[in-house]
Amino acid sequence: MKKTSIRNNLKTARNEMNPGIRKKASETIFKRLKSLPVYKNSDSVFIFVSMGSEVETIQWIPEILKEKKVYVPLATKGGAMIMTEIKSLDELEPNPLGILELPEDKIKDRRRKSVDLIITPGLAFDGEGYRMGYGGGYYDRFFATHDGHRLGVGFHDQLVEELPRDEYDLPVDAFLSEKDYLSFS
Repeated sequence: MKKTSIRNNLKTARNEMNPGIRKKASETIFKRLKSLPVYKNSDSVFIFVSMGSEVETIQWIPEILKEKKVYVPLATKGGAMIMTEIKSLDELEPNPLGILELPEDKIKDRRRKSVDLIITPGLAFDGEGYRMGYGGGYYDRFFATHDGHRLGVGFHDQLVEELPRDEYDLPVDAFLSEKDYLSFS
């Protein structure tokens, strides 16, 4: 099966998840995240701003901001992703795809290359830490040039035995769901 077909099947399955169950699972994942040493010991967190049926990280960000520096992704026109520091969710605006980002004119530092914890989305994660994203390669390119503990977050049903991979695919260091914590490093 081609990656495109797999992605479509994974998206459909996640989109069919009951919104109440998704919200509860997202809350459980955040509670579990806060108990992890890698989170407790971090001063800076790079976190995706959830949309659609993803793990609802947007609900976590205000609490994380109370005790840590928070960075969110900004996809550039050149196909790269940079870390942008935020102080509040109110700073974010939807880009043309509807993804909440810090507007380019408000970015203070485009050169940051490390953060303590990188909270990473995915459509699926496998037992070796490889993830399947949306197909743009943004996170693989980001992982290749940025340092930090890469933590994939997803729902239990997003954990699969094995995913197809290419030579440029880079794994996460650990995966966290409402039921699972797997460390790969």
